[in-house]
Amino acid sequence: MRSLANALEKIQTMAGAIAISVFLITVIIQIAARFLQVPVMWAQDVSVYSFIWAVFLGAAIAVNSHQHFAFDSLRDHLKGRWKTAHAILIILLMLIFTIAMSKYGIDVTKKFWNYQWVNMPSLKMGYVWMALPLTGITMTFYLITHLFEGIYAFIKGGEIS
Repeated sequence: MRSLANALEKIQTMAGAIAISVFLITVIIQIAARFLQVPVMWAQDVSVYSFIWAVFLGAAIAVNSHQHFAFDSLRDHLKGRWKTAHAILIILLMLIFTIAMSKYGIDVTKKFWNYQWVNMPSLKMGYVWMALPLTGITMTFYLITHLFEGIYAFIKGGEIS
């Protein structure tokens, strides 16, 4: 499971790099267009939606790398099985969120699939909303991987990394 999670993270890292690159390029195009007083209507939509994808992909990568938001003060005072039990509890709480994110992300994507981009009506909003369930599902997968690792560490009496 770990090797699959790492491979998935590499794919998400590449996709996130592409999304942030598209964002930066379109922002530069917008700046140049304003300077030259040439209207480039599509650039705003592309920059906003590529940034959304970059943020969600980055959040999923952070979950796999244990770099998500956390309060470390309690964890830093725990050792051995207590530290592992704390990590498992945090993983379970995060799983509740990511499962809900996946389920409701699918619902929202279905509901808004046929909506159109403001400045590019030939593109569907579903492609933007798809970031929500996709990253929710991958976060859930990463957390399940961490959960199995945590349970294994707890049984062995060690700490989760």
